[in-house]
Amino acid sequence: MKKMNNLRKKALLVMALAVSAMSILSSVVQAKESRKHDWYATGSAMRIIDTSGLGPRINLNPAVVDGISDYVGNMAWSLAVGHEDALSRGACTPQNVRLEVECVAGSINRKNIDVPGSSIVLDDTVKFRAIFLNGMVGLFDMTYTRWWLGAGIGYGQTKFPDASGATTCGCLRPLTHDDVAFRVKLQAEREISKNAALFAQAGYIRLIGGETQNIPLVDYGALNLTNLALGIRVYL
Repeated sequence: MKKMNNLRKKALLVMALAVSAMSILSSVVQAKESRKHDWYATGSAMRIIDTSGLGPRINLNPAVVDGISDYVGNMAWSLAVGHEDALSRGACTPQNVRLEVECVAGSINRKNIDVPGSSIVLDDTVKFRAIFLNGMVGLFDMTYTRWWLGAGIGYGQTKFPDASGATTCGCLRPLTHDDVAFRVKLQAEREISKNAALFAQAGYIRLIGGETQNIPLVDYGALNLTNLALGIRVYL
């Protein structure tokens, strides 16, 4: 319950900052015709502000124990290469769109796992990396500032460390799992020169969890990563 309350507070704070920033920018800049920049590359530093997991689920056969993992976010990084274009819609203003390939890598801290009757203290690190194909649509196009909304799908890998010594069943084995991954992001971009821009971004990444092959079987569950990022875009 406490974690859910903290998550709501963080979400409300991010929404408030986004609305405030949009109001300020809208009052000091004027709309400008859609423009096209062709190829670009980006790099960003990312802070994972909230992490949740759907497990682990321990199969003791016939008993099944459902645990709750407590995670704390770390830093991550992102690199992307993409192409920007403007799609014509008859007499309407052209719609700015982007298609990009993005690589993301980082880690989160696994503090403890709560199971019925006890809490297992771990304090170890879960690593992840992913590659996404993202599509982005321009929301607002102003003189020096543009807003974008994007979503993507791709391949993600998670690496859970060995924590078997922390349990009496010895079941929290190491696991490296590859699966589909999903990405959503809202981005505000401010041009600093003809060929470069700085951007701030709020995003969400979902990584699908996996199951160990040792008995008892353990399903570590999916990871949900909410993040904020600052980066730079260079038009090529």
